[in-house]
Amino acid sequence: MLLNDITLAGSTLQHYHVAAFFRSRDEEYDVLQSYIQEGIRKGEKAIHICDPNLRHDHLHQLDRMGVPTTSCTRTGQLEVLSWQDTYLKDGHFDGDTMMALVNETIQTSLAEGFPRVRIIGHMEWAAEALPDVDRLLEYEALANNLLNRMKQPAICVYDLNKFSGAIIMNALRAHPYAIIDGVLRETPYYVPPEKLMGSQARRFS
Repeated sequence: MLLNDITLAGSTLQHYHVAAFFRSRDEEYDVLQSYIQEGIRKGEKAIHICDPNLRHDHLHQLDRMGVPTTSCTRTGQLEVLSWQDTYLKDGHFDGDTMMALVNETIQTSLAEGFPRVRIIGHMEWAAEALPDVDRLLEYEALANNLLNRMKQPAICVYDLNKFSGAIIMNALRAHPYAIIDGVLRETPYYVPPEKLMGSQARRFS
């Protein structure tokens, strides 16, 4: 599927992998609302990964924007997963495991008849001193190849209040596009996976 029928932050999506930087949860949901609504309206699969402590609030925010969360959850169109289900399986971060999970989830969703899968991943877990969190840059870089190959969009949400400048800069290096101050922009600091990761980048191309 092509990108020209996906809108994000008032613009047409130009790449399948986007970083989104927000200073508050209100700002986040205001900016992402149309993207989420559009996918649900088109019958696409929505996979949202969030802090398990904020799952109830996340569902409340989706209800508030008109997403019928009860029925969408029942039909499988909406899945709200925790960090422990995804990024932090077995209590630590492993980029290869997460990449395999994303690949399997997309394949399964498409096989179930959903025309597209829209992924939103909240990244605050990476602000903690967890085992192997330093491999986040590698994962984010390699995710470009996987998402491009499968032609499915993913937004990585970063809370600017939680991350250091170094991690934010790494996120900008790994994502070709980013939402900054509510606007979708091309990232001037982006480095293609082949340059950032060398020969490792071929694993998911």
